[in-house]
Amino acid sequence: MLSLATSFLAVTKRQRVRWDAALIFGIGAGLCIDEAGLLLLRVPYNDLLSVFLLALVGSAIFGGTINVVFRDGTREFRILDRADILTLLSILLGMAGVLYLDRPLITIVEIAGGVSWAFALALATLFGKKHFLRVWARPG
Repeated sequence: MLSLATSFLAVTKRQRVRWDAALIFGIGAGLCIDEAGLLLLRVPYNDLLSVFLLALVGSAIFGGTINVVFRDGTREFRILDRADILTLLSILLGMAGVLYLDRPLITIVEIAGGVSWAFALALATLFGKKHFLRVWARPG
């Protein structure tokens, strides 16, 4: 997931594709760090060290984002419309649903996972087609 997203980020010039690849890269980085805490450090997911690793990498990525915003400005955000933003939100809600339903310990967590998936499906159905048709369209 990381190498695919990185290769897309390296070669593409189209901003919508770069946004999608950056989202996939962030998801892959979070999953890799989470597994590194479990497999390499041999600590469970809910251990303080595992959470600290996630927070450290997340802070580094967030710091890089803030650096780019100060360096290049926010003009990239202006090309995104409602369909783009809500499609990316549907992907994030789908991932949150996977994480919630992975640990069905409490009824409210199961409900939160199901609601997250329902919203993700609704947003992807309503706005995903428009977003992905623009991503796959040839420039020019």
